[in-house]
Amino acid sequence: MVKSYQIPWAAWREPEYLELSFPDSWDVTACRMEGADGPVLNDNEIKHSILNPIGAQRISELAKDKEAVVIVVDDMTRSTPVSRIIPHVLEELDKANINIDQITILLALGAHKPMNRHDCILKLGIDVVNQINIENHHPYENLTNLGESKIGTPIEVNSTYVDADLKISIGGVIPHPLAGFGGGAKNVLPGVCGIRTLEANHSAGMRGVGAGIGRMTDIRKDIEDIADKVRLDFSINAILTESGEIAALSSGHFRDAHRKAMEIGKWNYATKITLNNQICFFNLFPEDSELNQSIKGFNFLMTAPNNILDSKGSIVLMASSYEGRGYHSLIAETGAKLYKNIGDGLVWKGIVKRRQVYFFSPNISKPDLNHFYPKSVKLYKKWNNLIEELSRVHGVSPKAALFPCSIQLAKN
Repeated sequence: MVKSYQIPWAAWREPEYLELSFPDSWDVTACRMEGADGPVLNDNEIKHSILNPIGAQRISELAKDKEAVVIVVDDMTRSTPVSRIIPHVLEELDKANINIDQITILLALGAHKPMNRHDCILKLGIDVVNQINIENHHPYENLTNLGESKIGTPIEVNSTYVDADLKISIGGVIPHPLAGFGGGAKNVLPGVCGIRTLEANHSAGMRGVGAGIGRMTDIRKDIEDIADKVRLDFSINAILTESGEIAALSSGHFRDAHRKAMEIGKWNYATKITLNNQICFFNLFPEDSELNQSIKGFNFLMTAPNNILDSKGSIVLMASSYEGRGYHSLIAETGAKLYKNIGDGLVWKGIVKRRQVYFFSPNISKPDLNHFYPKSVKLYKKWNNLIEELSRVHGVSPKAALFPCSIQLAKN
């Protein structure tokens, strides 16, 4: 006999779920967040949020007499279903007599890889792709220098964004290790900023300065200080279910609407946990397309009680990584300004310690894994082989916890 669980898998790709089987003798608990498979917003509810903004005028009012409009959206490393949101934004712009040729959709890549036509169709929908100008942000080119933030972060921002008369953002609000949560002004920084700005922003957080998961952070404050300087007129923030659907939406002023989204997110992503586990399985969905995103598999352990996992227990990270290593020009490429192996950082020393780490992915090689992780991390491409190894290490009836996605927060 076996126990089986389905987990979301391979964001933006098929299959949508992966079935995991465990021996019947194992004591396995699937620790799911509060909003795992709760109600999903319908189109009328999405429209209602956009038409009833917090702390801002409606888009149709903001857009009056404007010439150039930019809509910034998060990229393929985020599962935000922008295609369900953007038609309502375009409808509002049409009410203000904004023509299609006045609109640019700016893809907030930060230092990630560019999006191609297929990516854009998945993210935005075919009708939008066939009608509206779409630009990939470039962190090295087409930048305007606007001085420094209050704490000295150099401000270099995409010139298309800077030159626009109306600036709108659409993004997912999920837990983030540096900015507390994604979304809001984070679509501006790092989304459409230059490499010097990104380096200053990331380097502080990677040293643990002003960072934190699921709360307001000093890094978020600096991001919002920069958004004040370059302007962000309207922000749409999506709270997601376990499978990446829209559980809630908060629209309006980039601070006010985002604070509301954070409040909802703290409940939605909260997860009741079991303690004193011998094994913890962390699935990286929806951030599982690229291996370089996989450090976020440790996010939950950063916020969980120390006794969630035995001091000599096993950590299992799971990711499709169908893009292989993926791309991040600041922290993931050989020679990149902030690249280093995860084993040399604070996460490894503070969380892993004497624990064994395993990585399950059918789509990466050992050299790929060792580019990011120490050689002590064991790679498994076949699930059954991993279960056999864990049974050998922990016996035939270990206690284990399964976390189906990377956006969960430990429940207080």
